[in-house]
Amino acid sequence: MLEAFSAYIKNIAVFTLFAAFAELLMPENNFKKYLHFVLGLLLLTAVLKPMFSLLGTDFEGKTIQKTLSVWAKEDVQKQWGEEMILDIYKKELGQKWTEELQDKFHTDTVVEVEIEKGEFILKLTDVCEKGEEMKQYMEKKYNIGEILMEGS
Repeated sequence: MLEAFSAYIKNIAVFTLFAAFAELLMPENNFKKYLHFVLGLLLLTAVLKPMFSLLGTDFEGKTIQKTLSVWAKEDVQKQWGEEMILDIYKKELGQKWTEELQDKFHTDTVVEVEIEKGEFILKLTDVCEKGEEMKQYMEKKYNIGEILMEGS
């Protein structure tokens, strides 16, 4: 009995270390929260396994099967891939436009990019007295409809 309890604790400890290591290796993006969720479900299943064994159910096997089937669906993978690509695109555009405005107007303005319904929305922060000029420049050069400005 003591050996079974010891093995149970070791399994949970090893899985927890594995989960922590997997999350550390994962880059910061939207996909990380899904990994955290799935690993949490698996840890919860591992912790509750003895209770389900007492009840005579195969809950763990069913949970793992359902989790893997969700991950295997192409639609889910495609959606996550598109979200990651869109996030990277917005960050790259923000950096490019930030550098462009800083070089042209000699300011510390930072550009954040959002995309809603296929339209770009720019948020300019740390805008100096050249704010309106920067806004007109971006509207004219890139045909951007909505530009929000925040002063420094």
